[in-house]
Amino acid sequence: GQGGSRRTRSRTPGRNSQQNASGCTFCGRPNHDETDCSKKMGKCLRCGSQDHMVSGCPMTRDQARGQQGSAGASGSVAVAQPRRDTGKGIVKGRVYTLSKDDVPESTTVVGGTIYISGILAHVLIDPGATHSFIASSFARKLHGVTSRLPYVLEVSTPAGTCLLSDTVMKDCEIVVAGIELSVDLIVLLIREFDVILGMDWLYAHHACVDCYNKMMTFYLQDGTECKFIGEKNVTAPIISYTRA
Repeated sequence: GQGGSRRTRSRTPGRNSQQNASGCTFCGRPNHDETDCSKKMGKCLRCGSQDHMVSGCPMTRDQARGQQGSAGASGSVAVAQPRRDTGKGIVKGRVYTLSKDDVPESTTVVGGTIYISGILAHVLIDPGATHSFIASSFARKLHGVTSRLPYVLEVSTPAGTCLLSDTVMKDCEIVVAGIELSVDLIVLLIREFDVILGMDWLYAHHACVDCYNKMMTFYLQDGTECKFIGEKNVTAPIISYTRA
């Protein structure tokens, strides 16, 4: 009968259907073959990184679901970690602090709150960071436009793992003592801090760091001096400003 015909067709699929049904001969999962198997290549099954397995992935399940929902939206903040095999070059970076627990008392970092693009942010200034970063969750609040970097940035973290990003939010406005200082922020999966300002930003604005007093002085091109004074305890998000 009609049901028998359906059973007969299901037992004799075409070549393409048979290949899709068989899936990977290594892990048994569909939609890929053994040559593209992340499990065989030792990659994290959640983000594709080769630096850790899925059990140690820094991305939470909610973050992984969020990246799938935002990947196709124009101008949205992409929180997905890019793959290394995208054809882009790999640029290495580092960040010494991703959370309050990573900050010892005697360091050069300065923490506090500051307005970024008109929104109050919990900021850490870390001369040990090669680049400046913005948490993907905070980047969404700014409603800014993101763009792709021509490379993939591989960021070494205090935990010894690596985070990947190829997304940047350019020309974000930071106001210190009434002076606007722009910054390009790389979107990264970080917590506790909304923004980490690194050496690239400090260098661009001719900053001089007073480690003992937790004060940074910016020498602007027009001769203006702008001082950024933070609390020694970064868990107290208070920053004061002076302008010379």
